[in-house]
Amino acid sequence: MLKSRRVNNFEDDLDMSYWRESKFITPLARFSDRLIWLSAHPVFGVMAIALVAFGTRFWNIDGTADIVFDEAYYPRFAQNYLRGETLFDAHPPLAKYIIALGIQLLGYAPLGYRCMTALAGSLLPLITYEFLWQLSDRRIWAWLTGWFIAMDGLLLVESRFGLINIYILFFGMLSQLCMVLALKRSRQRWFWTLITGLMFGASVSVKWTGLAYIIGIMVIAGYAWSRYRQTLNAAQIVIGLIIVPIAFYFVQWIPHLMINPERDIWELHRQIIGFHQNLGVGKTEPIHPYCSSWWSWVLLIRPIAYFFENRPNSMVEFVHAMGNPFLYWLSVIALVICLSFVIASKFRFPPTAITQIPWQERSQLFWLMLYVTASFLAHWLPWSLSKRCIFLYHYMPASVFAFAALALLVSLLWRSPIPNTRVFGSGIFAIVAIAFLFWLPIYIGLPISSGYLPMLMWLRSWI
Repeated sequence: MLKSRRVNNFEDDLDMSYWRESKFITPLARFSDRLIWLSAHPVFGVMAIALVAFGTRFWNIDGTADIVFDEAYYPRFAQNYLRGETLFDAHPPLAKYIIALGIQLLGYAPLGYRCMTALAGSLLPLITYEFLWQLSDRRIWAWLTGWFIAMDGLLLVESRFGLINIYILFFGMLSQLCMVLALKRSRQRWFWTLITGLMFGASVSVKWTGLAYIIGIMVIAGYAWSRYRQTLNAAQIVIGLIIVPIAFYFVQWIPHLMINPERDIWELHRQIIGFHQNLGVGKTEPIHPYCSSWWSWVLLIRPIAYFFENRPNSMVEFVHAMGNPFLYWLSVIALVICLSFVIASKFRFPPTAITQIPWQERSQLFWLMLYVTASFLAHWLPWSLSKRCIFLYHYMPASVFAFAALALLVSLLWRSPIPNTRVFGSGIFAIVAIAFLFWLPIYIGLPISSGYLPMLMWLRSWI
């Protein structure tokens, strides 16, 4: 089975004894090292992530208008399912079933159709933390990634409303976690393989873009075989990773087809494909003011205004579906570094800095960086083929892997024996955290002065 073997014992032995070794360590370095200590102690570190994630996603979620952006569609579709009323939706129905559960529990009101999305968004950082910890045994990397997900503005905004994109990530990252557990727990391999297939099928059942998670599953399988000679047998692959996801996808259509018997499953899919192919085709102008090019997402050029309302005393309430700018920009640099490492390692011409890394460490880093870069590209590059109007929120599944790439590099900086190097890594973390707090008012719709709003709009294209 996949072994719980650490590349080094840095995280185990992180007792901060070097604080007392020199009186010349600066207060900033001391703070940085205490932050690193927190990351290696999950009882406190993970609780902090959970507190921020749940707090920001559930705080006043019913306080911003009744209908925000695409809430004009998805909660209404969910209500149609509860009432047995016909509908046409351009996406599979699973996410609307989940929203309908919240409506059934709490009523057709903002709290009812937003609560399940907020729950999924709150759990996403914790699921990703557990997945990366199980995959790599690098607790600091897992902790940093969990924090970056919790501190991203777009993921926060999408988690606070009755929208469906967060469910792609929720089920997709669960599929990655379950795949690791299937390979680690040989006695329960069948069980976790079947759950992997269910979670993968559920992600595709939210939107077809969930198919890209198969790339991550394949890289995880390659990593397990390369390092530990652990793999699934043919029956587990065919049944768990092919038949189960397909079966789940078609079964989840049954309630929809019972309510809408005028179309069979194949006619329905032809109409859905036609809808996406023809959306905006032939238009000389974008069909929506916030359409954006796929390549622009990594640079955060065109966010999406979800809600705007003037308030008394020159105050405004503004919800902007915008990522954390510094998190996005730094993640691009991290992805380039990770991709360069993978290419250099693969073609066996690594620079001196790479060859000085112990072989075991270098081998694991190759696979981890391959995982984040391959998964990122699998979720991002296919959008280059799209001719329809696309939006920044389509970047969300890819963004998680970009954040993981940045977190991996910061974790390597934190493992340096040089205090200033660790401080540099902590500085990156601090910049992301400060940026999150700075733009938090337009993530959660806090009333702000109309004169203060331009200070938050750094680029003209953000308006």
